[in-house]
Amino acid sequence: MKNVIRLSLVCITLILASCKKERTIDDDLKEVAASINKTAPQILTDGVRLDSVSAQPGKIFKYNYTLTDDIKENVSPEEIATFKANAKDGALKVIKTSPDIKEFRDNDVTMIYIYYDKNGKQTADFKIVPSEYKGK
Repeated sequence: MKNVIRLSLVCITLILASCKKERTIDDDLKEVAASINKTAPQILTDGVRLDSVSAQPGKIFKYNYTLTDDIKENVSPEEIATFKANAKDGALKVIKTSPDIKEFRDNDVTMIYIYYDKNGKQTADFKIVPSEYKGK
């Protein structure tokens, strides 16, 4: 999971670093999303595919993943809760420490992660807001 997030964040950092300062962060996020989507979908780890990303108004960056080996009905609510907690913890750790997404941290970007099963049914989602990654 860490490698998935780091790969996406490295792309984001490179694009944000090349953007002109008179642009807004929302403009920069749209450009980052367009760039990442040119390479999507991409298999990030066994069973996880990044399908797309999008920039939404208000400094929101959304990731859409597919769990390619899972069917929501075949996974227990407990397993989903455990997956969600682990995925959020992993994403939060990377967001807090990675120099690759300093621009996200500096600009208080909210990140939303949505996971779908292989049939397109939403299986898990979570949001990471600035107070979570800027907190102690």
